[in-house]
Amino acid sequence: MTDTTKHTVKKLLLKLLMVLLVLAALDVIYYYTLYPKDLAENCTLKALSERATEGVDIVYLGESSNHTYSDADTDKRFICEMIDDMLPEHRVGNLAKDACHAGVYYDILRNIPRNSDVKTVIVTVNMRSFTSEWIYSSLEPALRKEQIMMKKAPSLYKRMLLAFRAYPNWTDEEVSNIIRKNFKRQTFTLPHPFPYRNAYEWDQGVGGSYTLYNGKQPSMDTIAMACHYIKEFACTFDDNNPRIKDLDNIVKLCRKRGWQPVFNILAENVDQMDSLCGPDLLWLLERNAQYIIDRYESQGVIVVNNLKEVRDSDFRDRDFPTEHYKQTGRLAIARNVAEAISGKSHAGR
Repeated sequence: MTDTTKHTVKKLLLKLLMVLLVLAALDVIYYYTLYPKDLAENCTLKALSERATEGVDIVYLGESSNHTYSDADTDKRFICEMIDDMLPEHRVGNLAKDACHAGVYYDILRNIPRNSDVKTVIVTVNMRSFTSEWIYSSLEPALRKEQIMMKKAPSLYKRMLLAFRAYPNWTDEEVSNIIRKNFKRQTFTLPHPFPYRNAYEWDQGVGGSYTLYNGKQPSMDTIAMACHYIKEFACTFDDNNPRIKDLDNIVKLCRKRGWQPVFNILAENVDQMDSLCGPDLLWLLERNAQYIIDRYESQGVIVVNNLKEVRDSDFRDRDFPTEHYKQTGRLAIARNVAEAISGKSHAGR
């Protein structure tokens, strides 16, 4: 290398060092000035990770199923509060927020302080969160913004990601097209001949004929509900599903932090699903639940299978599939989780 080349390289390195020093200085300035305000406006979950884990040894990660109740309920406790009451020797912290899923739970868990007393992590496994309508939901951009702010990265870099919208920002039309394409990719196999190959074809078959699996032609509302169930659950889980990858990351993190993971498979309205869509859709749902059980119990996870634990009469919402339960349903789920943690039993096995 000639002296001229060495001199040029040295000048470039000095300029690069100056740029890095300026960026570092700007990051420090931003961190102590505008960052707290941006964090408060764009990320409620980071503070929740820190505040809700103080003095607790169990944390409950969930979505709206945790705190949604019926106006007729005499017991309006959250599921996590019921678990807390059933395990008097423990303290359960609430890390639940509407529309959250395993990808968000992972980031919440990463932000739990290392000096916390947490020993057990209860992760809500919502079966609908594995399918296209949830993955590409209109609620996802707001959650992705929170995930950006929870990253282990320089504060100025995170602000730049927000400024350049480095998160999903789809239009309604784009969302519809993405979901439709994914319904066509949501292939499945059944143990016997079946007229449909994917969720799209099955949805079109039922919705287009206005006929249920048993030949009945009920009201349009009933047909719409059947189609909702088909679009939510007519698929087969595998290693490529983003939620499976999220759960894998959670297991690895729990192993690293010394936490016992507990996966709480939420109850679905299997009674209504069976009556509207027949046993084939229920078979697919049960097989996906078993896939989760087999995959994670072998890795030391306590899996509580609440899939069929709540009856139709204990579901609050009647016009769309949800995991919103009346008090009897919430109590059943809480009891099974508490018993699994205390070593008494596993629900649905």
